[in-house]
Parts: sequence; C-alpha cells; structure tokens
Amino acid sequence: MKLLSGHTRTELSLAAAAAVSAALLAGAHLFERVGGFAPCILCLDQREAHWTALTVAAAGLVFARAFNSRLGAAAAVGALALVYAVSTGLSFYHTGVEHHFWPGPALCAEGGADGPVAIDSIAAALAGPSDAPACDDVPWTFLGVSMAGYNMLASAGLFALTAFAAGAETRRARETRTILSPSEKL
Repeated sequence: MKLLSGHTRTELSLAAAAAVSAALLAGAHLFERVGGFAPCILCLDQREAHWTALTVAAAGLVFARAFNSRLGAAAAVGALALVYAVSTGLSFYHTGVEHHFWPGPALCAEGGADGPVAIDSIAAALAGPSDAPACDDVPWTFLGVSMAGYNMLASAGLFALTAFAAGAETRRARETRTILSPSEKL
C-alpha cells in the first residue's frame, strides 16, 4: 500500500525510526556535551542500541528506495523491532537500577578507580568500578521520569511501530503469494 507520495508504510516506519533514534542520540550527546551530564555504562549501552537502530533503518531505506527491494525493507523493519525490544529491555533494566529495584553491573558502582592502572592489574581494574558515574545516580528528571525512563518509553513505542509494520508487511507478502498463480510464482 502506497502512502504519502509513493512511500509504503514500511518505508515510513523505517524513516520514523531513523528520525527518532537520531533525535534521541542528539539529545543524549547534547546533555553530555552542553549540559555536562556524563553518561554511565548503562547509558552508553542504550546509545549503542540506537546507533544500531539508525544503521538498520538507513540500510532498510536504501534497500527500499535505491534497490526497490520490499523484501530488504521488510527484513530491516523486522530487525528494527528486535533492536527496539532490546533497547526497551536495556532501559527498563537501567530504570530499575535507578530506583534500586535491583543492583547494577559492577562497573556501575559508586566511586571510580583510584590513580593510574598498572599493566599487571588490568584484570583487577576491569573487575572493579570505573570512573564513570554510578548507574543508580539520576542527574536529571522531568515530571519524575529520568532519561532512562524516557528512553524506555520511546523504545517501547518504536518497538510497537516497527513490530506493527513488520506484521503488516508479512501479511501483505502472504496475501500476494496466495493470489499469484503457480506460473507467476516462478
């Protein structure tokens, strides 16, 4: 089904996912560079999920527009649903750490490493806390929701969008496959 000047629902979902992930990444980097909020280890993991989503969405749009491949676009939107499911899980875990529902990873512990790390103690340094902020430290909230909480909401919404688009594309492919005669399938 073609929408908005020849773009399919799948293409619009890919474009929306790319735009929202790019905006979330831009916001995170602005908070870090302009606001002075250093990211914790879990924050960086959540950014990686959005960098992955941005890459997958861009690849899907290239398949859809440059190569005219609906199958490539459908695969990309399905992969995006998985990426956003992981992103939702990461931000849910981080939000739980912030609210002290469960402990964070050892790298997220309070306090940083003291002094320079000697070559013979690299393994011990990696097993202990880093100089990154503690993951349960919440430096900013709006309406009582932290950045990890907003990321969880955005990622869950993007998961729903891309899962719906993947499901619709799958149904459309099945309908098209059953309509074709045996000679057209070849």
